[in-house]
Amino acid sequence: MLSSTCKSWVQSAQQDFIVIDSLIEQVRNPRLRPHEQVLYHSQQAAEKMLKAYLVHKGVTPWGHILIELRRDCATFDVGFNQKRIIDHCAFLTIFNTVRYPDFVAYDIDATLAARGLNSAKRIYDFVSIKLDLGKKFFI
Repeated sequence: MLSSTCKSWVQSAQQDFIVIDSLIEQVRNPRLRPHEQVLYHSQQAAEKMLKAYLVHKGVTPWGHILIELRRDCATFDVGFNQKRIIDHCAFLTIFNTVRYPDFVAYDIDATLAARGLNSAKRIYDFVSIKLDLGKKFFI
């Protein structure tokens, strides 16, 4: 049984995906550049799912570095040490600051945004399985 706090983290991650859907709709307008926000909300959704798992395990999560949150999760389940999970977390970690005007680490485009969204979906699904949620969004 998931606690209400754990459920609220999952619901917050789901809300990030709803925001991403609306941002993707904006891509059709060439004057708008929502790719940075897609990456930011992808990072946020992944972060919230990792924090949901930690809350479920009785830990008060702290920080925004996905690779560190993943490492904390791995203390409870070695499945979090899978290379694909590590890679998704490592890729998304940098995008928690993408919304800041001085972010210049990548040339952000639709391809990069799609890669970020894919990583967030994979993390969401992986953690959903670990939390034994009845409904998986992306599998």
